[in-house]
Amino acid sequence: MAVGVSMILIFVILLLMAFPISFSMVVSTMSALKIGGHNLEALPLSMVEGLNSFILLAIPFFILAGNLMNSTGITNRIFDFSSALVGHIRGGLAQVNVLASMIFSGISGTAVGDQAGMGAIEMKAMIDRGYTRPFSAAVTLSSSVIGAIIPPSVPFIVYAFLAEVSLTRLFIAGIVPGILIGLLLMVQIQIMTRLNPNTFPKEKKFQVNEVQHSFKKGFFALLAPIIVLGGMLTGIVTPTETGVLAILYALLCAVLYKEFSLKNIHEALKSSVHSTALVMFLMAVGGAMAWLISVEQLPLLLSEGLLGITENKYFMLLLINIVLLFLGSIMEGIPIKLIMVPILLPIIDMLGIDRVHFGVVMSYNLLIGMATPPMGLGLFIMSDVGNISMDKLIKTIIPFYIPLVIALLLITFLPQLSLWLPDLMSK
Repeated sequence: MAVGVSMILIFVILLLMAFPISFSMVVSTMSALKIGGHNLEALPLSMVEGLNSFILLAIPFFILAGNLMNSTGITNRIFDFSSALVGHIRGGLAQVNVLASMIFSGISGTAVGDQAGMGAIEMKAMIDRGYTRPFSAAVTLSSSVIGAIIPPSVPFIVYAFLAEVSLTRLFIAGIVPGILIGLLLMVQIQIMTRLNPNTFPKEKKFQVNEVQHSFKKGFFALLAPIIVLGGMLTGIVTPTETGVLAILYALLCAVLYKEFSLKNIHEALKSSVHSTALVMFLMAVGGAMAWLISVEQLPLLLSEGLLGITENKYFMLLLINIVLLFLGSIMEGIPIKLIMVPILLPIIDMLGIDRVHFGVVMSYNLLIGMATPPMGLGLFIMSDVGNISMDKLIKTIIPFYIPLVIALLLITFLPQLSLWLPDLMSK
């Protein structure tokens, strides 16, 4: 146990010293191997083994699909249709922001992809309409978490690999929670507009012709999530093959919308290679860390310690959520999963908690952490995209934690929100 604890302590210390996460993971793992008397050759071997999974092929496919859709006009058409549909109500463009994120989440697979792609479009439209810059950024950031809950989802792919659960079942499990999160955010926006109506600009009148026009203009873009999800749910393609289908459809849309260019394709490929390399390197080193944690029997010892505190699964879930929310506010989600999933799995198994349900809870929890100070990655991205100070963004996003946390509690303590649809589809 001492070796595993030493590795985690060294990792945390390096992070506090502002070293990159990848560097911290490698150095802490090598140090722990040396302390434990293990052969350092175990590091590259376990890194290679950590990537030896067909499921992980889905990660570069979905990252590339999201980047292609951002660069070929699909995101613009999704936003235009959402704006025509709900943009007329008070706080309409804020509602459009959430609705567009829900639709785009069926394509992108990541919250960061939603922030960098759809987020820039949403923010510009809201600011041009008269919304304040901090509020526009806060709505965009809070709605972006849906991007990695409604499938496809890169965080789900990582969890499915680590927890050895069905990726198809996990993808399906994210649909209802994702819709719930979006609806709660829309309710929160509506409450805010009623409490402070004068702070929200008046929206344009609803026009059926505009809805029809934007639907026709964006028909193929709106069809993208249906094709991507439909192909997987009907069993025509596997979750991994769904990523390839998304890429091919994105290229088809680029041709149909006459926005196909070598420059756009090059930029999408370049961005995707960078993102994929980072994720895969973290996964490889995480495999080595997980191997060492397992060899040192740290999961068993920690599970015995936590179960000594309580054997009530609901209280345990609450305790785990608090720990994950804290970790998510200071670290990125993938490294947390790589370290914590091997530790937490024995606990949830002993308490009879479904692994798929827990995957949705954990993934969503860490996405909230992404929007939480002091180190939430989403805060830095939106501060940069929105060109606003961090303190103004944090102050403005506080009310949106209410629906996000309510959704977390509902998803945590009502497992059928996640499991009902997968169970129904398997009958």
